[in-house]
Amino acid sequence: MSSKELQAKLRVGTPLHRKIVDSLRGRLKLSEQRMSDRYKIMAQNEELYQAYIPERDVDALRRQDRERTGTMHYRTVEIPYSYAVLMTMHTYYSSVFLARSPMFQLTGRHGEGEQSRVAFESLLQYQVLVGMMTLPMFVWLLDPGKYGYGVIGHNWERQTVRVRRTVKKPRQFLGMDIPGTEQEVDEVNDVSTYEGNKVYNVRAQDFFPDPRVALVHFQKGEFCGRYVETPWSEIYSGQQSGRYFNYKALSKSRTDKSQEGGVPTRETGSDKVTSLPNEDDVVVESGYDVPVGQVKGHELYIRLVPTEWELGKDDQYEVWAFNISTNGIIFGAEPLGELNGKFPFDILVDEIDGYTVAPRSTIERIKPMNDVISWLVNTHFYNVRAALNDKFVADPSMVVMKDLQSEEPGKIIRLKPQAYGKDVRTIVTQLTTVDVTQSHLKDIGLWQDFIQRVTGANDTIMGMINAGGRKTATEVRSSTSFGVNRLKTQCEWFSCTGFAPFTQALVQRTQQFYSSDKKYRLVGDIAALNPTFANITPEQIAGFYDYEPVDGTLPVDRFAQANLWQMMMGQLRYYPQILQKYDIAKIFAWVANLAGIKNMAQFKITPDALMAQQVASGNVVPISSAMKDTNLNEPRQIPNVGPTA
Repeated sequence: MSSKELQAKLRVGTPLHRKIVDSLRGRLKLSEQRMSDRYKIMAQNEELYQAYIPERDVDALRRQDRERTGTMHYRTVEIPYSYAVLMTMHTYYSSVFLARSPMFQLTGRHGEGEQSRVAFESLLQYQVLVGMMTLPMFVWLLDPGKYGYGVIGHNWERQTVRVRRTVKKPRQFLGMDIPGTEQEVDEVNDVSTYEGNKVYNVRAQDFFPDPRVALVHFQKGEFCGRYVETPWSEIYSGQQSGRYFNYKALSKSRTDKSQEGGVPTRETGSDKVTSLPNEDDVVVESGYDVPVGQVKGHELYIRLVPTEWELGKDDQYEVWAFNISTNGIIFGAEPLGELNGKFPFDILVDEIDGYTVAPRSTIERIKPMNDVISWLVNTHFYNVRAALNDKFVADPSMVVMKDLQSEEPGKIIRLKPQAYGKDVRTIVTQLTTVDVTQSHLKDIGLWQDFIQRVTGANDTIMGMINAGGRKTATEVRSSTSFGVNRLKTQCEWFSCTGFAPFTQALVQRTQQFYSSDKKYRLVGDIAALNPTFANITPEQIAGFYDYEPVDGTLPVDRFAQANLWQMMMGQLRYYPQILQKYDIAKIFAWVANLAGIKNMAQFKITPDALMAQQVASGNVVPISSAMKDTNLNEPRQIPNVGPTA
């Protein structure tokens, strides 16, 4: 079935359109009912990550009094220890996965050549830099600790920019320029800015997986999708290219009013996805042909049989992509058409669990202990405040209460005439206040140790040395290695469940859609010594490649490694038999590269420059000059042989 025939069958109001709308909404409802239990917890995790506390009425009154009179009042605080732990773990993850050069390292599956592997890694590194993948991947590594899982989407994108300029051109006659007839004309060019994989983040609350399978195995489900707000500019460009349709029905609906009932937004979540208005409830935007703003809707990917959905004659499962607005208008429907046959998403799950649909996050696991720390701090300072504010028992008939209630230091309390001549201690008595929270600050360290044991992010990984006297290098190294081993396992889990399938999707999509023949800079440790460029063609990246898994440990300290090499090079002069087997010049360039010097190639001496240097030092003289200084007696001519000269 051609795209035009398909779009005609899915026109708004047709039976097939209503049928597929019901099918899409049914799957959204199925996912929403199972995942909605997590939405409130995710919102609480975000508040804990931000150390946010809702302002109570009494706190609001204190804040207003402080702003009006300058009087200081104590208020409840949230200790952001969960934030510190999560950022420590995120720093470790990002150092392991994103600090590699190149970021996506490949291995040939069936003996692919080294040159092809380097070319493919260079092409992927170009997509990382120009396609700006680093930012989404930073967020992708952070989301599991906040929400329990992180979702990243990807697709192939060709970006162009239309440039309009006013230039002067002469008129033409029969294809030839007429001199002296220059005129200003508009010149329009479509400039290609990028072609490659495009990566984007999907908020955990906006992702709709198939709840009938575990989240770590979401690719085995029937469907998955996301809530998306599509700009009208993209809708317009899509209908020009044939990707989107039902444009007139969309333009007549007020789908950009987020306050209308039943329209889910990023603030309200997707808890009202099943109570959306029907496709007949369309409000005409008076006075405008195309409403401004965005089209709120969902992007669903379903593994289906075309004959069962009346979308074709094939009876085998395929992956289809649908775009449906929140008011029930399908404006996109087409086969995904990618060779990998998978949904264009990948997930990092925080917990090592193969059965959970909604896994817990790091912040969620340590929240009870973080609440105890906040309680210990707040109760201690409440008690300190009570100790600072003196408490008295007074007879109001004997004392001027206004003087007693004054907060000014060094105050004078006046007695009433009835109290003249009486013992003041019988009129005003100060109560004894005891600080029962002196041990709270010490107890905080105990709960911090519990959190570190749960997460593996100890003080040494945070960059802090434990207090309590001098520490030997062995103790520090052992403490660090224990925490690293915990995070190392987590990185290996991320590598096999997230980064490996993500890289495979990037590789297969690049092999399918890459069609240019451009020159790219080669990457890798070998290319770092001699920066070179090479033409990369589709034929050169053919083959099967897998993601080189990370071992979960931090990258080697390059400066420490350079110091080790420097020490070894200093010892080579005592071992000439070893020195003769290695190229000392390449070793020197390698050590300089480890130390951070990236431009060693510009200091290399070319053969011509080396010869000129030797001539200047007197080690080499021209042959003609050397022959003049020699006195060679010409031997006799040998019979049947020419002159010896």
